[in-house]
Amino acid sequence: MHRYIVRVAAVVLFLFSFLSSELIAQTSRILELENEKAYQLIERFVKRGRFNSINPTKLPYTHFDIYKELQELVYDRLSNIEKEWYDQLKEEIRYSEKLEAKDYVIEPYVISGSVFNNSEIKNSYRPTSDSKYVWPFTDLGLFADYKNFTINTNVRFDLYYEFGPFDLDPTNRLYMRNEDSYVGYSSEYFQGYVGRFENNWGIYDRKSTFMSDNAPTFDQINYTIGSRKFSFTTLHAFLDNISGNDEFEGNTVNDPLSKRRYLSLKRIDWRVSDHLALSMKEGILYSGMNVNPEPKYMIPGFLYFLLEASNPRDQVENLFIGGNLWFNKSGFSVNLDMMIDDLIGNRKERGISEKNNFSLIVNSSYSFRNRPIAVNWDLEFITYQTYNTDQAEGRYLYLGKGIATEFNDYVFSELSLEYFADLKVKGLMIQPYVGVLKQGEQIINQTFQSSYPNGDEFEIVLTGTVESTTRFAFKTYYSPVSYFWAKLDMGYNIVDNFRNIEGMKSNRFVGMFEVGFKFNFKNL
Repeated sequence: MHRYIVRVAAVVLFLFSFLSSELIAQTSRILELENEKAYQLIERFVKRGRFNSINPTKLPYTHFDIYKELQELVYDRLSNIEKEWYDQLKEEIRYSEKLEAKDYVIEPYVISGSVFNNSEIKNSYRPTSDSKYVWPFTDLGLFADYKNFTINTNVRFDLYYEFGPFDLDPTNRLYMRNEDSYVGYSSEYFQGYVGRFENNWGIYDRKSTFMSDNAPTFDQINYTIGSRKFSFTTLHAFLDNISGNDEFEGNTVNDPLSKRRYLSLKRIDWRVSDHLALSMKEGILYSGMNVNPEPKYMIPGFLYFLLEASNPRDQVENLFIGGNLWFNKSGFSVNLDMMIDDLIGNRKERGISEKNNFSLIVNSSYSFRNRPIAVNWDLEFITYQTYNTDQAEGRYLYLGKGIATEFNDYVFSELSLEYFADLKVKGLMIQPYVGVLKQGEQIINQTFQSSYPNGDEFEIVLTGTVESTTRFAFKTYYSPVSYFWAKLDMGYNIVDNFRNIEGMKSNRFVGMFEVGFKFNFKNL
């Protein structure tokens, strides 16, 4: 069945190549979310009211998307620091008039580096150990573009796959896995991809209620129809099966009772003006022993809200409904991202104690016009059983990791100040911050619960004994040239009720350092 879906997707891409406008060279290659320098620079331009043709809450972009945005800017009208960012970003995306004129491009590349930390997990607020760790990684890849078509093949070696603080290892041989490997096609009103690559339906380097880059990349069919003003996007993902005993084990080859799992996400985007963007988002995770990919979930005009639980039905479904509001003007930027995890009516009559769970994410920022400074405030509010459900196969996980957020039942808030020192030290950013994380006792991958043993209902968020972490820290990012970067996150954590144990404390320094290199071989 998977082969059938891939063939259908290939036919769709082929047909659109003839229905599209004139072919333009090198339009489809994805700018991977791993490229932190590029996305930091893009985000700075967006917050200052520039780059108005790209969707600020639908990532990733393509190299050509950013090239077009740079072409729209009048260089002489930019501030001195914006000119510096312009030059760095143009160098980073490696796109030029010379490449645009070519019919094809073939280019191998290598990315390599290591992460050093004393937290095991790559999350400074949630250390899982106080030992010292080294996590080396290397990407070996090659991309080839021919007119509007692209193919990217990438193999990633990463010890974090095997020895990180997660139970499910996505690799088999040599700690290596295909990441950022896909085929794609794009034209003026259509963009489609089949393969594996990271998505984020929110602000870069922030969580999203529907789709973040937290979980390993999964096989997907991803396409968008429309224009800058109005567009439909559908993402259909092939998730890991769940075993017959309702456990995520990663391998169900010899389990006749295992259930297949698929996820379909849809968003409708309306760019009201240069200052305002609205999105309606839906998702449905459907599963069953004999379930196959459903074409009805791949059609952007269908509403999952009406399709869920309708006949004919041979599957279990978990429905998500939400939306997004993004606003930017005069240096002030705000993103409101909300998702409702299923809708439940007549709870008392039906004997259901479960509340309507939801997640809310707020990202706000103010960029000073005449100073290289930005102030950011972020909030994450994830209720007690968001992304979980009473059927284990409906949990919003892939290989044991959260597709949107890694955790539920928590509230997180962070205030930070970014100082862009490029005019003094090229490629340097310094960011002091303070954050508070409060974590309840629930997790996504557990038997669904909605009340305490004594019968009292759970709070909507922060159940049981609440672990509280306050972190005072700073980050630096330094990349003076396109082939090198280094970053540091160092700070002090003050933890009360450590591991949700009343009165237990754990105060200590938590730090993470990363250094990396990348090299693109000369175009073949």
